[in-house]
Amino acid sequence: MTLLETTSANAFLAQYKRLLCAIAAKPLKIINDYSEARKALYKDGFNKSFAFDSSYEESFVNAVKNATYGMFVYAKKYRSGYALKASDDTWFCVKALTTPLEEMIPEWCVIDTAVLPYGGLIVCDGLIVYRHISIGPNMIAAMT
Repeated sequence: MTLLETTSANAFLAQYKRLLCAIAAKPLKIINDYSEARKALYKDGFNKSFAFDSSYEESFVNAVKNATYGMFVYAKKYRSGYALKASDDTWFCVKALTTPLEEMIPEWCVIDTAVLPYGGLIVCDGLIVYRHISIGPNMIAAMT
């Protein structure tokens, strides 16, 4: 299974959208709005000036506070998840939330996203900014 269970994914997304709107202090309409709010959230690691109110689940708050945000290489799909390599060379096997990554981006490409521990799994936050950079076979061989 490469997707998070539907109930958990929907709970995460509802809280994440609400959080990003609160950070932006306005309704968000397009992906660029959400992406800019996410940048503000994870500025300098995690923007500690944001105070979570009691309406957020503790597991969600912990996930956001422990997220890894930035540039990743999306390598490929496996049975148990998607292989992402962070810019610090850490590999993650993540679950997608509601849309399989292979429906959004090609294998071996560079993306911006956030990876978070949520519900006992590592998940991709669902905001995928595809940088239109593909990784060639020689670079793949050097990375694996």
